[in-house]
Amino acid sequence: MAAFACTVLVFLCVLPGTFLQHTDPADFWFEPAVLSILERTEDNVTVLYNATDSTLLKVSSARSAVAMLDQDTFNLTAVSNINNSLSVPVQAGHIGITTLGFEMDSGSSATVMDYTVKVYRTRPPGDAALNFILIPFLVVNAFAMGTAVEWPLVVKVLKRPYGVAIGALSQFAFMPLLAFSYSMAFSLSDVYAIGILMIGSSPGGGLSNILTFFLDADLPLSMTMTFVSTCLALGMMPLSLFIYGRAFQLNSINVPFSNIIISLISITVPELLGILLRHKKPHIAEKVMKVIRPVSGLFIVALIVMGVMVNLHVIYTPWQPILVAFLLPFTGFIIGFVLAKIFCLDNNRARTVSIETGVQNGTLASAMIRLSFPQPEADLSFSVNFVSNMFQVGLSLLAVAVYNIYRCRNPAAEEEKMTNLEDQSSTVNGQVNPVAISDIKEGDPKL
Repeated sequence: MAAFACTVLVFLCVLPGTFLQHTDPADFWFEPAVLSILERTEDNVTVLYNATDSTLLKVSSARSAVAMLDQDTFNLTAVSNINNSLSVPVQAGHIGITTLGFEMDSGSSATVMDYTVKVYRTRPPGDAALNFILIPFLVVNAFAMGTAVEWPLVVKVLKRPYGVAIGALSQFAFMPLLAFSYSMAFSLSDVYAIGILMIGSSPGGGLSNILTFFLDADLPLSMTMTFVSTCLALGMMPLSLFIYGRAFQLNSINVPFSNIIISLISITVPELLGILLRHKKPHIAEKVMKVIRPVSGLFIVALIVMGVMVNLHVIYTPWQPILVAFLLPFTGFIIGFVLAKIFCLDNNRARTVSIETGVQNGTLASAMIRLSFPQPEADLSFSVNFVSNMFQVGLSLLAVAVYNIYRCRNPAAEEEKMTNLEDQSSTVNGQVNPVAISDIKEGDPKL
């Protein structure tokens, strides 16, 4: 399997080269070279020309909702001055990037050139506050997830890491390829395509552990996969962005190594503390587990509401990036499950690999975007990251709802789950874990 993964990565290194793009030199000049303007304000672009026989200048906006013109036709003979310059007023609409088409018409010939206008937004105060709420939420949930896991089960996963290896293959080989393929298939502009690529290149996040817990999948495997994929992201994220990022005309991408390490610590340390609490004080761990489901549900709803409030600009995102932001996690769920079944994993572990593949660490993707791009490129690229995160949460909530309905209508599923837990409760030495067995007998809903 390792040889297959290496072969796939080497082959893909040359794939995006055919998509490299180039630009043509300018025919005449503008000041400034690119107009950056705050939304709902007005500014001027100065046209400098050397056309003594040109008499007419026509200007058009590719997206009038982003940049509007009070006047679209100018008589250069009437406004001619010693500097051969003309100021064209531009009114900014909503956030976005568009072009103004300038056509110099002398009657016998015409010269055409596009001019870039970037409209950026004022970031709302709640934007920064959202991160301060999100990080403690993930830390507390990581600790709570740890209280549901016995250390011998983690050791068992590490001794037979087939699920971990399959998850790493699906996350770092197939997901970046999917992101790149969708971007090309739907002809996404570079600013949206790179956002999709960053999502596809990210490891699993804390949400995957929560979803695994709610779906009664293999939580020790999920936590181990999250840890391993975050460690691998230190090398695999730069590699994926190098392989596929060459196809897009954007500046260099800054991989947030410090953010990856912080994410690794903020997830791993609380989980280990939770496992330790489960080992030393199992009764306290049980009390933690009784409240984590409703508390997590309320926090997720609150984060969705706050996220929508501070990211209303996503309503201006074209339908193509929105569709890709949905297809990427949806296809990731399917690929993860199918790949796990190909390698003969049972349904419980296959569901876990599926979750880890489809749920990406949106926090890391957001950090890459913020560190790499100026405005408005950062906000536009982040919009697909936000939409993808919302689809991940939506698909997760749908899966939880369907699973609970299925469990209520099929009592046999409970018996199968209890059997799986009995199998998992044995330690490496073949002894039975008394805490896990007592939980099964009591019919604890978390198990």
